[in-house]
Amino acid sequence: MAEADPSDARASIPLEQWLDRLGEATGAPGGGSASAVMLALAAGLLRMVAEYTPGRDEAKASGRRLLVLRTRALHASDADSEASVALGAALALPTEDPARESRLLRAAVDGARSSVEVGEVGIALVAELDVLGRVGNHHLDADLAVAREALRAGLGGALVNLRANLDLVAAHSAGSGEAESTSEGELRRAERRITHARGSLAELP
Repeated sequence: MAEADPSDARASIPLEQWLDRLGEATGAPGGGSASAVMLALAAGLLRMVAEYTPGRDEAKASGRRLLVLRTRALHASDADSEASVALGAALALPTEDPARESRLLRAAVDGARSSVEVGEVGIALVAELDVLGRVGNHHLDADLAVAREALRAGLGGALVNLRANLDLVAAHSAGSGEAESTSEGELRRAERRITHARGSLAELP
């Protein structure tokens, strides 16, 4: 994987430019970053539903939270790009390099944590989808459904990337110590939370 400047992969650049970057062989942005952008799209659509629901305090409060979550999703996209570059650099090290295993393990753990942050944003968005499914303007049910699908995709992408990083952690953590073992346990618990949240989408109104 080629080296890249993570700042060039920011989700805050124009969309066309960001998509150009996504299609390049840099990994920054990559699939994890794209998953976070899907969640930002879901947050934007949900906020639109909230704004089209006047006179409901729950919708107004949800709209405020969604603005924060959209920003958090974009920050998670940026962070995942940085983690992707670090992982690519570790994978590119020669196999005989004595630092390769430790760098790869650290990069895999950091990449997994980045995926967890994307997933945690998605979990918070599931709660907002529940609120707006109950109190939102039903003339925007189609937009709510699109938000649900974007949310499902974003959570699914977070899980795919988290599991890929966990596989790397498991493969390179033998004899690495209690700290890494604890990190892996925390990450697997996060995986279960994200999996549960994605599954709960089918149960929401």
